[in-house]
Amino acid sequence: MRSAADLDALVADLSKVHDSNLSGRVRTPEARQLFETITAPTRVRRRRRSAYTIAVAAALVAVAAGIVVGGLHTTATASAATALKKVASVARTQQPLVAARGQFVYTKSDWLSLDTYVGAGTSYSALIPWSRESWVGPTGGRMHQVPGQPQFISDRDRNAWIAAGRPTFTGPAASAPEALPPARPLDLPTDPGALFERLKRETASYGDRQDAEMFVLVGDSLRETNASPAQRAALYAVAARIPGIDLVGDVTSAGRRGIAVAKDDDVNHVRSTLVFDPQTSVLLGEEESTLAGNSFGYPVGTRIETATYLQTAIVDSLGAHP
Repeated sequence: MRSAADLDALVADLSKVHDSNLSGRVRTPEARQLFETITAPTRVRRRRRSAYTIAVAAALVAVAAGIVVGGLHTTATASAATALKKVASVARTQQPLVAARGQFVYTKSDWLSLDTYVGAGTSYSALIPWSRESWVGPTGGRMHQVPGQPQFISDRDRNAWIAAGRPTFTGPAASAPEALPPARPLDLPTDPGALFERLKRETASYGDRQDAEMFVLVGDSLRETNASPAQRAALYAVAARIPGIDLVGDVTSAGRRGIAVAKDDDVNHVRSTLVFDPQTSVLLGEEESTLAGNSFGYPVGTRIETATYLQTAIVDSLGAHP
């Protein structure tokens, strides 16, 4: 007869999530994806930190050029709804970017994401820049990403990292090419009312964060290049209906004019911003910045994640460039 300890070990082995999966860095793409897998009420969230989600993102712009958004705030919700309704009309008229069999949607992207390490009686965070290229097609694809040097937001973080022996935030495996699954049509209604109700159902378990989570899901889906024009139009229309959306206004993204809208998450004390081209409806960039009371202890308006969307095009072979 097996002992209780043996039975506990067998049950633990059956679990899809183990303690070892939860140690170390807690704001990496893998950690966020794991957390969403555990907690999502109906499906795995398509977060911007997901490697596959970013790989199929619409065009990216260099972070070095910057999205001039952080820290701006306005409560012009009615104006935000008007801007979003206008871009919804534009989105409906755009041509879809679809790769035929043997073709791939090529995307070049740069983004900046906060990586936090917790362990051995210490914790520290740094912004890690990433440069990505991806090829996504109906038969599969590939992603290649290269990390840059960490950028510390505070002296406390830098000093804690030095005291820990200056460990690396990323290893050689981070730069290894990664196979991607085949692209699939986005499973979303094209009717704005039906889409709004669906996202509302999917986020019902988030309580006070429901509206903020709906805004996150809109951004996740707009980032997908396989969303149809009608789906993109519906997503913008849904965003216009989410309570508390603010119009940041005209911003500059790598020298290109964009319109920014934002939603505050008053539970996590983070502001999420989307920047889009009003002429084409293309998503130009995204940003997360801190609000008062954030758990990091950073000043209000500190950017903890920035993504800009630079180049997207159809290419005729895996690994080819436009």
